[in-house]
Formats: sequence, structure tokens, C-alpha cells
Amino acid sequence: MCLKSSTDFLQLESWLSLLISTYKEHPSSGLAKTINYYLSRLLHHDDINCCGKKRCDYLVMQKYWQWQSNH
Repeated sequence: MCLKSSTDFLQLESWLSLLISTYKEHPSSGLAKTINYYLSRLLHHDDINCCGKKRCDYLVMQKYWQWQSNH
């Protein structure tokens, strides 16, 4: 069960969503690195402990974006 996330956490998630949408239109290594940076911020945010499923999803996403940023 997830508890209500803070505004800061929700803003990070919204920003991540926007970055991923932008990447779909304009893929680049730099943008992949930025996406990876925001995933790191989410994974180190205090609210990530409130919902284990999100943490697992973001860890998998981070591996993918790390791979993308190196290509």
C-alpha cells in the first residue's frame, strides 16, 4: 500500500514523465543522462520508502536509462 506522496516527489515524477516524452521525440545521450539523474533523485527521496513497487519500477527504469545514456 502506498501512502500519499509529498508535493516534491510528485513534481519529480511529473518532470520525469515530461523528460521521457521529450526523449521519444528527440532522443539524445544527454537527455538520457538527465532522465537517469531524476530517477536517482526519486530513488533517494524519502517518499520512495512509502511504496516498494515504485522503487522496483524506478530501479529497472534506471538500469535502462543508464544503458541509453551510454549509446
